[in-house]
Amino acid sequence: MSVPRIELVGLAKRFGSRQVLDGVDLAVMPGESMVIIGGSGTGKSVTLKLILGLLCPDAGAIHVDGQNVIGLKGAALDAHRARFGMLFQGGALFDSLSVWRNVSFALAGTAASRRAAAIDNLARVGLAADVADLRPAELSGGMQKRVALARAIAPRPPIIFFDEPTAGLDPITAAVINDLIRELATDLKITALTITHDMHSVRTVADKVAMLHAGKIIWQGPLTSLDGCDNPYVHQFITGSAQGPISMPGRR
Repeated sequence: MSVPRIELVGLAKRFGSRQVLDGVDLAVMPGESMVIIGGSGTGKSVTLKLILGLLCPDAGAIHVDGQNVIGLKGAALDAHRARFGMLFQGGALFDSLSVWRNVSFALAGTAASRRAAAIDNLARVGLAADVADLRPAELSGGMQKRVALARAIAPRPPIIFFDEPTAGLDPITAAVINDLIRELATDLKITALTITHDMHSVRTVADKVAMLHAGKIIWQGPLTSLDGCDNPYVHQFITGSAQGPISMPGRR
């Protein structure tokens, strides 16, 4: 069997008195699209930050391509992070830079070569070359998300994280972004790890799904097994029911 691209074993993280992660076990295989679902505040974003080395876990192990990545510093940490692309929830484009400079931000080379690479990556997400010289403020929310996606794939990282990729988008634009993520993940043979509340995203981009609740992965399996899952927490989440074992804030 191949080595997992990302493997989390017993991962734990506490902030003050709040135990956010309490023994997370998860393996993401090369070329796989894994989606982590779960309510707000369950530690999905914290998990990504731990993998990237932005936070240090209190316990557990993080392996990327079989190598322990906890405690990396300096050039080793930079090399580790270079393996990842990131589509941030809000896009996180640089307002002061043109679109092409945003897309080519992590690329080396001359301005001309970087601009050409940016235009090529914009085309991959369905944007024409005449967008390249615009500023983010001149774009719609959906176009900004496409530019952010082009930036994430531009260095051709083997792994891309997608943080709530359809947040703030209308249903049609969200569907387009979901389709793009699925298409790019397949065409570029990347390993994708997505965190989302959006079940339309889950059903479009996932090969496998894992649910994070109370600091642990309480269910994981292929997308095809999701609807038939008999876990009451998973069932309540994917159906959006107010009734079930997951209590809402302020409810008794």
